[in-house]
Amino acid sequence: MTLKIISSHKNPKIKNFLNLRDKSRERKKQNCFVVEGKIEIERALSGNYRFKEIYICEGSNNLFNEFSDQVSEFIIVESKLFNKVSFRNGSEKYIGIGHCKDHSLENLQIKSNGVYLIAQSIEKPGNIGALMRTSAALGINGFILVDPLTDLYNPISIRSSLGAIFNQLIIVCNSESLLKIFKTKKINIISSLLNKKSTSFKNAKYTRPCAIVVGNESKGLKRLWSDNSDQNIYIPMKNNIDSLNVSVAAAILAQQAIDS
Repeated sequence: MTLKIISSHKNPKIKNFLNLRDKSRERKKQNCFVVEGKIEIERALSGNYRFKEIYICEGSNNLFNEFSDQVSEFIIVESKLFNKVSFRNGSEKYIGIGHCKDHSLENLQIKSNGVYLIAQSIEKPGNIGALMRTSAALGINGFILVDPLTDLYNPISIRSSLGAIFNQLIIVCNSESLLKIFKTKKINIISSLLNKKSTSFKNAKYTRPCAIVVGNESKGLKRLWSDNSDQNIYIPMKNNIDSLNVSVAAAILAQQAIDS
């Protein structure tokens, strides 16, 4: 197969790639995302994602031939140009433009013994990526991003997830719609929230199916969640530490739910 070779930063494909990489609006418009790195692209392909294009740095091997039915076009990029447009340093020589999947609430399947991780209004894409990585590592039955303040397919989110975004059930929706389903399905809602009614996470009842809910990095959870939770829990801390990174807190709480 003869591959197209790109050497100019003025090439329309390079311009489009940069727009997709840098602009959430453009990603939503085209329903596409940008992912860089061999491992991440392999995980996306293994997760049955389809790719519009995969760019290969000049001199690198095409490691994705076995997935050729999922990739519309492979393109060689001259090394000087590739290094200029790449957002990762090091030996990564592959960039893909993939088609986003549908993450609507209609895809949510509640399992009777399931544990779900809910993240409300997370601001930093790196934290979204870390939460997805945590969810995948623990074998959570579904990661649900509610009232998002940043793009699920932000390149930083994808990179921070180490490709975990591609291999698990992920739902994006608003709090009200999700709570309606949770109440109908009788989901045990356990919110990370410190108030007079809160109990240590070690003393909570993780009756399944259950949902662990964590909130915004600075503002925490909306009152809507505290008003509708079955239990509010907190993580006791020592040495005058009063907070944890949201992905760390989520990992502690989710693991407790799984082990209970």
